[in-house]
Amino acid sequence: MTAVRPRVFVSSVMEGYAVHRDAARQGIRQADADPVLAEDFQAQASSPRNACLDGVQSSDALVLLLGARHGWVTPSGRSATEEEYEEAQRRQLPILVFVQDGVVPEPKQRAFVARLEDYISGHFRKSFQAPDDLRRLVREAVMTANLGGGTGLGTGGEKRIREALNRRPENIQNSVWMQTCWATQRNEEVVDPLQLNDASFRQTLQKLAHGCTPPLFHYEMSKKTEPSYRQLRVVQGEARAMPDDHATIVAIRSDGTVTVMQNVSDATSNDLNRAMVAMHRLDPDVVRDRLERSWSFAAAWWNEVDGPLRHDPLLYGVGFYNVGSRSFERVVDHGPGGLTLPGKCPHDPLIVFDQPRQVPRRDLNGSEAEIRRILKTVKLRFREWENNVW
Repeated sequence: MTAVRPRVFVSSVMEGYAVHRDAARQGIRQADADPVLAEDFQAQASSPRNACLDGVQSSDALVLLLGARHGWVTPSGRSATEEEYEEAQRRQLPILVFVQDGVVPEPKQRAFVARLEDYISGHFRKSFQAPDDLRRLVREAVMTANLGGGTGLGTGGEKRIREALNRRPENIQNSVWMQTCWATQRNEEVVDPLQLNDASFRQTLQKLAHGCTPPLFHYEMSKKTEPSYRQLRVVQGEARAMPDDHATIVAIRSDGTVTVMQNVSDATSNDLNRAMVAMHRLDPDVVRDRLERSWSFAAAWWNEVDGPLRHDPLLYGVGFYNVGSRSFERVVDHGPGGLTLPGKCPHDPLIVFDQPRQVPRRDLNGSEAEIRRILKTVKLRFREWENNVW
């Protein structure tokens, strides 16, 4: 499992301070963490202020570099650096302060430094002169700050994926269900549990599920919400009845685990022969359709709830329930003659990947490659048990 590297935001004036900011960047990297600097941001629709504050929100710590200049004063009456510092305080992030020696600070900068050095409410800061000194000091501070990282952060996400895949849909009768789960690698609260019971939050979730492309939810199908303290479930259609082939259950947990359960049976045809064949086959075209819908929702959801990309990459897993004696073939492929049935699948659920897979957030928005991988792996899984090689 790849370790989750802590993210460290570098806050300072930018004009005339590039050498020092780059020294901080190098020190953070040498501490096996990921530096977050505004000059590395891509073009985006949000304002520079919001982009920078989002960068702070997405990070695990703040490195604050203070030289002579105070910087441009925003409409709030504070400098951009002060706003970033206060955002880190609100987020209760570790704040590592470095003050440059041998310079004469502007009056507002002198007041800001004095505030940070306050014996009771301030921070124990380090002084630097040359950029190379700063690089070393930042590296040592980040390494000793215990910001997280390492394999332990990944373990919780893996556990949550496995637990989700082991929760079976209720009363699925003779239909096959597929569950796709995404989880954060960091073990922390992603959604406030009180939001899960908020009407506007539920409306946002349904709006995303209806508005993603292709849509996960259909407007003409009934919905039922089932909120609890740490989870919100939305059920589309008659999830307990086999004929409702677009029955879907979405579950959002406060710990950042998202699951989508979908009926992947193809049993609604008016053609009796096709309907009989569909009872013994899992159609790859139906599975692909459901995967495209669930992944489009996941992209919309994570873009909504984590715009700053704090949780990148994610983990995901896929499982099938009640496969029984089915082959993984298109229903239309069956010609005249008898239907050969494979033996019963020895695993229920049939888990697609032995270990949860990492997926970069950019691949949620362009999920074709992952969907192809899932379909190819499902085909291999079916081939394994059909050939008795488990």
